[in-house]
Amino acid sequence: MNETLALTLAGEAMLLHAQRALLWPAQRTAFIADLHLGKAEVFRRSGVPIPEGDARADLQRLSQLIAQFDLQRIVALGDFVHAAATQIAAETFRGWRAELRDVEFVVVAGNHDRRAAGVELLEWLTWQSPGCVLGPFVCAHHPGASSAGYVLAGHLHPVMTLRGSHRERTRAPVCWVRQECAVLPSFGSFTGGAEIEP
Repeated sequence: MNETLALTLAGEAMLLHAQRALLWPAQRTAFIADLHLGKAEVFRRSGVPIPEGDARADLQRLSQLIAQFDLQRIVALGDFVHAAATQIAAETFRGWRAELRDVEFVVVAGNHDRRAAGVELLEWLTWQSPGCVLGPFVCAHHPGASSAGYVLAGHLHPVMTLRGSHRERTRAPVCWVRQECAVLPSFGSFTGGAEIEP
């Protein structure tokens, strides 16, 4: 199975990866969106029976991408944490990050990150609020046009419903590439999605 799809954005050769990441090979960089670290724990604290392990599995997928493509930088396009970082989420991320200290980790602040300021996780990453520019790309959480460059964003969790011939159907996360911006799917496995039309 081919895990990537080549495309050109803002004149740069990019790869869409099946693990819900956008890769910039020339800069050894991966863009992800909407990890929502700690979301399952927030639901469990509210009495919703959600199994543990989603954050660890998501970070393991990210580790595999780092190893496969020899990445030096991860840019998270907002909603890095789901709410104020929980103890389990913080410990999970710190443990994962301790093994990958040489990889730069940049987080663009998203709407769910507003309560993350000052939490212990911040020493393990570079915080950008409201966003940043990397080469021809504007790294943002909310999609939209920018005069500063081509926007890479998250926030919407785009999905499409694929239908088969015998009433089969599945909702699949997609990268919604538009003229002025690309909206990445949610990297976190415990998130919903907004249906889009191609």
